[in-house]
Amino acid sequence: MRASLSFRLTFCVSVVWVGLTLTATSARAGKYLIDASYAGVNGAAYNGYDGAYNSVVAALGSGGVNSGASAVNPNLIYMAAGTYNTANTTLASLSNSKNNIALIGLTGNADDVVITSTLDSSWNNGTATLGTTGSATLQLKGNNVSALNITFANSTDTPYIANVSHQAVSPTGNYATGQTQSSNSPAVALLLQGDQQAFQNCKFLGYQDTLYTKGGRAYFKNCYVSGDIDFIFANGTSVFDHSTINLDGDHSGGTITAASTDKRQSNGLVFLNSTITANSVHGNTVLDSQNAANVNGPAANSMYLGRPWGWQQVGGDASSVFINTIMPSAIKNLGWLNWNSNELNAANGKNGGDPSKDSRYAEYNSTTDGTTPVDVSGRVAWSHQLTASQAAAYTVANLFSTEAQYPWYGNGYPAGDANNPGTGSANPSDPNYSWPAFWGDRNSNNDTANATVSQTYPTPGNPAGYTNPNWTLAGSWDPLAQLATVPEPGTFVLFGLGSAALLWNGRRKLRVS
Repeated sequence: MRASLSFRLTFCVSVVWVGLTLTATSARAGKYLIDASYAGVNGAAYNGYDGAYNSVVAALGSGGVNSGASAVNPNLIYMAAGTYNTANTTLASLSNSKNNIALIGLTGNADDVVITSTLDSSWNNGTATLGTTGSATLQLKGNNVSALNITFANSTDTPYIANVSHQAVSPTGNYATGQTQSSNSPAVALLLQGDQQAFQNCKFLGYQDTLYTKGGRAYFKNCYVSGDIDFIFANGTSVFDHSTINLDGDHSGGTITAASTDKRQSNGLVFLNSTITANSVHGNTVLDSQNAANVNGPAANSMYLGRPWGWQQVGGDASSVFINTIMPSAIKNLGWLNWNSNELNAANGKNGGDPSKDSRYAEYNSTTDGTTPVDVSGRVAWSHQLTASQAAAYTVANLFSTEAQYPWYGNGYPAGDANNPGTGSANPSDPNYSWPAFWGDRNSNNDTANATVSQTYPTPGNPAGYTNPNWTLAGSWDPLAQLATVPEPGTFVLFGLGSAALLWNGRRKLRVS
């Protein structure tokens, strides 16, 4: 017998899914649908879902899906195949601050579910230009947020905005009536400003400033990020695990990272067992509908691993580390780029012309094909080649662990290491505080207002420049455990309901067998 069944669990059951046993209570996770073909009232129960919506704006905007019950019981938001333009009705960046939610592409293929817009920082919505934050297709500001099998994009072809024959696209994707612009503009695909945000099998597509990790901790597993300049940037602690980072080559001399890591924050952007590619996005239906992109991709020795945006941020540093990364010939022999000429000026009054005091750049076991070592002899003197023992400390568990006196900034090693003994500090208010301690002395001054790092010690607290009220979570974080609470689209079994075995097809509804 098969019959449609829609109900709410009001007692404890055990959930068995892919070998993981959880306990569900009366505060069960809600289940919602986003489908452009849905013709009912937004938010109304539908076909086994607690609510259905016809757009991302309706589901994630004001009046949409609420925060989930807890980190282990997030509200599940399933997305049907389609391309969803978040700027269709608002003509502005879509911001969501809900906690404990999970976005899940129903097909299991990120290419099938695309959240995009054509906003860019120079677009004037009638009041003022949007700016980098305002250009974001989507802003996720909540804690305990997950996403699987989704593409986050910004479809504004920013390298070509200034082309004489090309007008800037409008926020609704209209190429015929856009505002004429005179220069390139940042165009963010996704902005993250919460804590404990995890992504698996997702894609992030753009040109300049694709992925904005604006604080908090984020984890990316088996993900793909594409861009050409500063396209993974800002002050979050973000780990890219077995992921692909693509340089599309439409800004010669472009950079992958532009970190602005706080000096008291142990780690910024970390790439583990990942691959950098150098492929053109010419003809990509999401990024290059005008077929304007460079056909050939980046030339050899033309692109950088990163540059230190933190140089000009209050309390900023720049931490970017690549461990066991396959790198293409497009990466310059120098590896890294200074932010501007003033950073190298010995009379600058900030770092004495020494970028090592405001950038923590390192590699270990960079190869051309997984086996052949990259020739790193030409790397800038202010970057590091890690030892095997140093690189071994870079595990997901370590990177997201914390000691009670250091909020989530990581572990301090006052003794330093064999290369720089005694250079570490256990005092987070000391600019020498860092993990691992082989980074050495940090510059306490920065380009903006000659700011000095400060924090009340030993009382834990957010860095002075951080103002997000959501950053209240403490303790270590296991992003893999968080992702394990989010079911992939498909069928799993609920036991403990008498003799009946309930099968849930995540694509549509509960049914009884």
